[in-house]
Amino acid sequence: MADQTIARSINERSILTLLRLRGSLSRAGIARELSLTPATITRLVADMAKNGLVREIGHGPAKAQAREPGRPGVQVALDPRGSYFLGIEIGVGVLRLAIVDFAAQLARSEEHPVPSRASPQDVVRLIGERIHALEADPFFAGRVRAAGVTVPGLVAHGGQVVNLPILGWSQVDLLLLLAKVTPLSVTVENNANAAAFGALYAQPSLPTVCTLFLKLGVGCGGAAVVNGRLLRGAHGTGMEVGHLRVSEQGPRCHCGQSGCLETRVNVAALARAARGRDDLDAAELARLPAEVAAEAKQGNGRSKAAIEHLSHHLGLGLVSLVNLFNPTMIVLGGLMRPLLVMTLPHLREIVADRIIPGTITPDILLSPLDEKECAIGAACLAHHRVFDPASLDVAPSIPRAGLTIA
Repeated sequence: MADQTIARSINERSILTLLRLRGSLSRAGIARELSLTPATITRLVADMAKNGLVREIGHGPAKAQAREPGRPGVQVALDPRGSYFLGIEIGVGVLRLAIVDFAAQLARSEEHPVPSRASPQDVVRLIGERIHALEADPFFAGRVRAAGVTVPGLVAHGGQVVNLPILGWSQVDLLLLLAKVTPLSVTVENNANAAAFGALYAQPSLPTVCTLFLKLGVGCGGAAVVNGRLLRGAHGTGMEVGHLRVSEQGPRCHCGQSGCLETRVNVAALARAARGRDDLDAAELARLPAEVAAEAKQGNGRSKAAIEHLSHHLGLGLVSLVNLFNPTMIVLGGLMRPLLVMTLPHLREIVADRIIPGTITPDILLSPLDEKECAIGAACLAHHRVFDPASLDVAPSIPRAGLTIA
């Protein structure tokens, strides 16, 4: 009986994943793609439709109708309203929330200010208040299935925040704190990992053989997605690309070292180059990339030089990463987006000119998501736990009526 239950869960998740990637298919089409019998697909789809996870949306092409007697061309698709997944970004001075529907599309987002050095308990208390507000919302009540939370620091397997110097946190069992304010199944992830995963998950057409993601803002976070999965390292704290050493000298990094890539390409580095000081407050730093970009377009020499300085060091970092990972694609996101738009051609030239000869140059593009990319990515990670058959042996059950696939 246990084996049958596991097989059923795997088949259900496989159907849902196929529909998420392909949009809609007939029952016969699903059976062919998954090498399952039509009777099995009919039974599973009927149960999932009863539980509000999938729906019929009409007829497919006439050719398909001709070869599928019995249920000619009726298409099955995910029901976007079947479930919702919450993503929460704990940032510097801000808490961002994003809700994605069952089709992994953004349904709602919100943003709340928090003290830049708020304690873990204070932030978790606000998270609990927002979750309770969602549960009281008639539109989402009872349909938020799981949540993901991101932080801009080291996160070990199991949700332990090892080190988060930007917020002054260290060795925080964030999952334990969150369990006190919500019964939802929650995952905790590094913010760059979440943003990288979300950028690809939200656009299944993008390649995932090996994709690198850099999030440039207050820090410089990095992530790698290999064959659709995040590369985390042995203990979950890998891919700290912002701490690649690019020189022996330079500003002191919050990690305690000098010469880190992060200190050359983050918003504080931009402030030093463009304003001659880096003691701007959080709001000023948030506005700075757009201001410097606008000034450079108007011919301001200092702003142009600041952008060139940033793109030079970022390009050198990308060359090292390409030589190490041989990625198919590099995605750039974060607060620096206004500057990244201007520097993409230069970055592509640096990478093409300086990587090991014979290496195929990866495409370099901007993240398809906006400033909500970390929150959306966290929601996508929670969403993925419902779909991924490989997570069956580790994912806790989701205590919601009608959802039998977790």
